[in-house]
Amino acid sequence: MEGTGKIGTDLRYTSSAYGTLFYANLPLGAEPWVLALEHNMTRSDIDQQIDKLRLWLETIRSDHAQRVSHLHNLGMMHMEKFHLINSFDAIDLAIEFLQEAINIASSESPARPLQYLCLAVAYHVRCERHMNTADVDSTIRLCHEAASLMGTSHRLRGIQMKILGDAYRMRLNCSGEVSDVNESIRIYKEALDLNLPSDIIRIDLTHALGLGYQARYQVTATMWDMDTSLQLLKETCDATTGPYQMKTARRRDLALGHQIKYLRKEDPLDIDTAIALFQECVDHTHTGDPILATCYANLGTAYTAKRRKAGSFEDLERSIKMLQHAVDISGAESPNRSWILADLGTAYNDKFYETKVLSDIDTAIEIWQRAIDSSDTKKQQATHLQWKSRAALERFNKTKSVTDINHSILFMQQSLENTLPTDIPLACRLYELGNRYRLKYKITRAEEDLKTGTSHLWRVIQNPSMDVYNRILAGEDAMSFFALAEDWTQGYEVADSLMKMIPSLIPRFLEAFDVQYVLRDIEGMACEAASMALNAGKEPSIALQALETGRDVMATSIDDLRGEVDILERKYPDLANEFLSLRAALDLPSTKDSDPDQRYEQGNDFEILVDKIRQQPGFEGFLGAPSEDALKLAASEHPLVVINVSEYRSDAMIVLHDRIKSLALPYLSYDKLKAQSRHRDSISSPAVLSWLWDVAMKPILDFLGLTKTPVSDEDWPRICWIPTGALSGFPLHAAGYHADGSSEAVIERVMSSYSSSVKAIINGRRDTKTTRDVTEERSLLVAMETTPGATALPFATREVNVLHSLHTSMSLDPIVGKNKNDILSQLPQCKVFHFAGHGFTDSQDPSKSHLLLEDNGKVDTLEVGKLLSLNLRQSQPFLAYLSACGTGQIKNKTFLDESIHLISGFRLAGF
Repeated sequence: MEGTGKIGTDLRYTSSAYGTLFYANLPLGAEPWVLALEHNMTRSDIDQQIDKLRLWLETIRSDHAQRVSHLHNLGMMHMEKFHLINSFDAIDLAIEFLQEAINIASSESPARPLQYLCLAVAYHVRCERHMNTADVDSTIRLCHEAASLMGTSHRLRGIQMKILGDAYRMRLNCSGEVSDVNESIRIYKEALDLNLPSDIIRIDLTHALGLGYQARYQVTATMWDMDTSLQLLKETCDATTGPYQMKTARRRDLALGHQIKYLRKEDPLDIDTAIALFQECVDHTHTGDPILATCYANLGTAYTAKRRKAGSFEDLERSIKMLQHAVDISGAESPNRSWILADLGTAYNDKFYETKVLSDIDTAIEIWQRAIDSSDTKKQQATHLQWKSRAALERFNKTKSVTDINHSILFMQQSLENTLPTDIPLACRLYELGNRYRLKYKITRAEEDLKTGTSHLWRVIQNPSMDVYNRILAGEDAMSFFALAEDWTQGYEVADSLMKMIPSLIPRFLEAFDVQYVLRDIEGMACEAASMALNAGKEPSIALQALETGRDVMATSIDDLRGEVDILERKYPDLANEFLSLRAALDLPSTKDSDPDQRYEQGNDFEILVDKIRQQPGFEGFLGAPSEDALKLAASEHPLVVINVSEYRSDAMIVLHDRIKSLALPYLSYDKLKAQSRHRDSISSPAVLSWLWDVAMKPILDFLGLTKTPVSDEDWPRICWIPTGALSGFPLHAAGYHADGSSEAVIERVMSSYSSSVKAIINGRRDTKTTRDVTEERSLLVAMETTPGATALPFATREVNVLHSLHTSMSLDPIVGKNKNDILSQLPQCKVFHFAGHGFTDSQDPSKSHLLLEDNGKVDTLEVGKLLSLNLRQSQPFLAYLSACGTGQIKNKTFLDESIHLISGFRLAGF
């Protein structure tokens, strides 16, 4: 994690596997010449040993029998020196001497596997500092060479696989490829199946496996990985004995895992656990130990994280105090000093965010400069310069001074000068530099700022080797940039590129609650893309396809795994069978016994298969956005009206059976909608409903020729409304003037229904036309007249009793349920589900919105997330009627375009 101080970078204290190599504490048999190092050697001790070995090597013949062992030991001594004083010359010399020892040693020597592994560790150590891909590749190569000389029962085999797995995990930091961390996980698991010579090595491998899952979580956001990681790290932390430094390192890794999880789930238990573990690290580390400074820094950053989510200002002050103490006790040669300073700078940056006092951000900038000055690699300098640029940007946001934005630009340019073309942060830094120029352009309107800024953003957008997330962020910024310049043509080109990236942002192996997390940063992007298309003069169908691609993504991903493939089965049965097999596997909800590694493989295989299917004639749009013809076919029964609102413009896209038209709605204000949506209690007030009628609903109905109340009950027209963005929560069907005798209201002219997207309508109709086996005609009725902790609903039981009689007369077999187990066990067999009770809308995580139930006198819940994991389509359910408050609400504006609520949960389950 950039900007986070780390303890335990000395490999001797993170794994006894490396300790084995450093201290030769396993029986080495044929390698008696390996020098056993003392655990508490001083620099003077090491220098004396190095001098003795050098002198000996200078005085003996080049073919002396012990030359190999002395060269090897000289290399190991230099590695020890590097760990003590962080000297890059020392690690370079260690590699040089270890390689020379290998070069002159007999290829038949039984010590050769150990030599390869020691050199592999040296490259690994150097890579930790430089993050050089060549070094980690050398580690991998040497591990494979060592493996070729040893069988599975070799006493160093477990250590070899540990080093190899660590190398692949480290390569993730250089490549960003999830395949690297997948390989590391595979290697650790394979090693744990070996007959290992020591429980200590088994603990090391289990700990490494936990770190592997943690690393994969940070790439894919799969919660199963994080939970598994914490379980394994807890097991190994409890089982670790030996030097206190190793126990401290294990506590640190476990604490960091809880801190990472807290930043997503915001469970106070996680951050409190992290703080307690970091405090134990401080309490159990000896005064004078170089690790102590980083222990304090870790504790300080945990308090910073707590403040950002749910803590108090006192937590931030405590963080600054801890971090300042860490700086004070860290030595000038400490490899972690620059990171500790960086964390202190971040804390002052957060303090400025609270206080808006310029002296706080000035302190942050000054501390970032000290971090830069104490950096020992260009990569570190580049990272700290990036953060310094961000601090200068915060200052600009307060002062609006061109000087401050110029400073931010300068620091980011300097960061890029220290960034290699292959470095993962390149995309983020180019995007941020483009963003700075956009902010400057808003002030200067200088053509040069526009040209320079957009060139940086295009460089990210158009580079397929860069990660999709940063490419999308760059694209959003570029759209805003071109909108400022009113260059709608280039703005649309960006928008078109972004829409093509969205599917790859959501890998198929992600489950619904993980998809929701990944989508948090693209809210509103599809609405802006549609507006860009219309401003650029594109056809309404193009704008509508942008909305269909970038909205309702989670529902689409679930529907894709559950829809029918009858046409594919007829034309390409082999592809269809493979598709159905993979789809069935991916649609299964995860359990504690699930194998996530298999799910990753299945997800990747699914993507490859979909690409293969799209190469077949007639299947180019397979699982893609609906074609124009498909959109019009969806409107064969009645018009579909998609109302799109963005900061660029507002429009209604009206889908009819034979054409798609757009109607500009210039008075439907984006800013007014956003302001109104913050006061959800008033969105159905007469003032809001009449305003919606005037600026949107009346113009649309007039356009369709629906200008008066139908004269006959049989003549009522129907319209399906598909609102987007901030409009999604408004009661469009109720818009109008509701005085007696007035026909100036939607409800007086049409029958309304809603959908989250046109594709949802297409999928829903496809499901109703498919014949399935239905075992029995049942209905499930749930009445929650009393719910623990909620107000009584005296009419709930009466409501269900009436339905019980009605359903019996309809030849339905009514079943009464009460708790979650009743519902989950009966839903697959029921035709109708009716719930009369309380619903709850989660304002932070829509997938946790739920129906309130009872279980043995205690409250129980049925969450949206659980509904999304169900697939009831084979039993062909008909209706889910939720007589409860909040079942269609979305209180978190981040997910307005995803329509994640209880109603959509039942629809996606199959109703």
